[in-house]
Amino acid sequence: MNKNLKLKSAVGALLVCLAGSASAAGPRGTDIDYARVVDVVPIVQRVRVETPARECWQETEYQTVRHETRGYSRGDGRVQSAAPTIAGGILGGVIGRQFGSGSGRDAMTAVGALVGASMASQAAHNEAYGRSSRHVAYEERPVTVERCRTTVSHHEEERVEGYRVTYVYAGRQYQTTMAADPGSRIPVRVTVVPSRGRF
Repeated sequence: MNKNLKLKSAVGALLVCLAGSASAAGPRGTDIDYARVVDVVPIVQRVRVETPARECWQETEYQTVRHETRGYSRGDGRVQSAAPTIAGGILGGVIGRQFGSGSGRDAMTAVGALVGASMASQAAHNEAYGRSSRHVAYEERPVTVERCRTTVSHHEEERVEGYRVTYVYAGRQYQTTMAADPGSRIPVRVTVVPSRGRF
């Protein structure tokens, strides 16, 4: 009987000491104490990482450039003959006669002859004294342009996702997962419940 009484007294004293030494941080009857950490193992996972990179270089292209020039060429001032004027008058008269009738045909013939002769004379004059001209040329010109592209490289690396922690409290061993390394001890929640048995 004396041994049982001493054991019950020791258990009661231990519960009282735990309740008194720990700081309250929870509901009524719950206290915070510290447990000793005996092992910490990192939880490592291999992940695939993408790394984009921009690459640029220069190339030479050829572009077509259009050049247009206008000029005036001078002749020697000599009219070669009156044949163009005469031929123009005859042609104009023939054309004018086709559009006339009766007495009007003669008038149309005369007008056509005058117009044809005038046009032929002007053409001969331009030939003798000069004419305007237009010259179009095309040139292939080199142009430097920049080209760019984005490439993506892949590699695998190890990342720590957390820590598997083994700790001992009141002679018992426990294990939990934590986001960071806790060090040599971790806080634990202790619930003190009075025994309903009879001493």
